[in-house]
Amino acid sequence: EGDWVVDNRDPNAFIVEDSKLLVMSSVVDNTGGLLSEKTPNRFVLKRPVPDGDWDAVIRFTAEFRTGQDYVWFGLWTDAENYLGGQFYANYWYRPTCPGLFLRHNRMRSGKVTKLDLTLAGNSSCNSDGIKKVKEWLPVIENNPTTMLGLHKRGRDYHVSLRDGEERQYETEKLSSLRLPGKALTIIVGKLQRADGDVQALIDSIEITRVSE
Repeated sequence: EGDWVVDNRDPNAFIVEDSKLLVMSSVVDNTGGLLSEKTPNRFVLKRPVPDGDWDAVIRFTAEFRTGQDYVWFGLWTDAENYLGGQFYANYWYRPTCPGLFLRHNRMRSGKVTKLDLTLAGNSSCNSDGIKKVKEWLPVIENNPTTMLGLHKRGRDYHVSLRDGEERQYETEKLSSLRLPGKALTIIVGKLQRADGDVQALIDSIEITRVSE
């Protein structure tokens, strides 16, 4: 408390208990993975990121109930300037090609660059995709050691995810000559219209300066 600003505040959709943040969202305000100025309950950290290289990580659990759910963590200025990582599900809108994905996305002056990494399911749309997704979901729903991270090395940034079974995933790098956002921000929401709510319990955030 005191370290955060909540943009587009909807007090009925989040609560802080025992120093943990529980967020619920049923609103679709994200088209094709692009974030919006109108997204409710953007949690913006007022503390600046360190100079030089650093790692920033949130620890969380999530209930992906709708098939279009996501947790986003990264540097945010506005809807046309941000860079971060989006852990998301897509098994409702395209039920024949279900999957869980880690996306590294950069929006710079309204121009988007996206790098996707498939975590569960498959891009070839085989029939066993939904089975793989359902096997994966309990790992993030029941284990509070899932971590989504943004990492800065020089002018390069990459995104990581470590699941409850301590499997580590990392995206390719995206570069930015200047800091690509004003502040570290957490957003929970839905990518497309689908019935139900997405919930995420944010346990902690850790920012570590990295030295050679």
